[in-house]
Amino acid sequence: MHGYKFYCSRCGWNHEIVRGELSSTVKVSLFLVALGVIFAVAVRVRNPSEAWVWVEILLAFSALPLFYALSALYQGRNLRNLSFQPSTKQTGTLMISETGSSSGTASKTIAFQEKEFPELAVLPRPRKLKMTWKGRTYFSFALLVVALYTIYGLPATLSEFSNSRSNRGRNWTLLAPLAVIYGYSFAFFRNRFRERQLLANGELASGYVIAQNNGRYSQSIQYCFKLAGGKLITGQCNDASRSLYEGMTVPVFYDPDNAKRSIPLDCSLTKIVIP
Repeated sequence: MHGYKFYCSRCGWNHEIVRGELSSTVKVSLFLVALGVIFAVAVRVRNPSEAWVWVEILLAFSALPLFYALSALYQGRNLRNLSFQPSTKQTGTLMISETGSSSGTASKTIAFQEKEFPELAVLPRPRKLKMTWKGRTYFSFALLVVALYTIYGLPATLSEFSNSRSNRGRNWTLLAPLAVIYGYSFAFFRNRFRERQLLANGELASGYVIAQNNGRYSQSIQYCFKLAGGKLITGQCNDASRSLYEGMTVPVFYDPDNAKRSIPLDCSLTKIVIP
């Protein structure tokens, strides 16, 4: 849906989230239209001699929000007219609470499914792994940056730092590039090592994408999954595939000794090789 969330017109996936987005768009747009009308009426009352100024103000402040409201109403009507086939694979539901809405909290029903990823569940451990082309590119770039900085940048930085003296002492800001480059590289290599451990030997669970946030250069998701004992675990990570949206199920691999340490398969820069 242009400008809104993704949904499936056949199975009903994500249609409730899309409906909520459309409803919010309508409310905000109508509020802006009302403000434009009030502003235009005030100008008309204060300057009755200027006959067309209030019309121009009305169009300038209300035309675009009105278009968005009508567009959202039209798309919402099309969404309501769709007929969805109920899923027969659901084995249980779970209610969670979300904060940050206008009413304080909102409830969402999560339907966890049984044996959602059988081709992954039967693989022997350690599972065979392969880094994606994007992961190899990032890995090579990180190694190149660390190598170049270590060879050329680090000696110059340390030399300048040792020679920089003032009334207040050394110029510690010179070490900022060192901290950024080595700190980011350490975090990147550590995350790749951890995700390989989880994908190779971790436990498998069926996860559910709670929310998705799009950025210009990255996309992150919030997800949850249920342990064998019924405990609900939530997490957040960057989505390297940029293919996950609210309502999707996704395989999640987690550490049985520390379930907070987990990774959805699609968010990883490493993939599992299925024979």
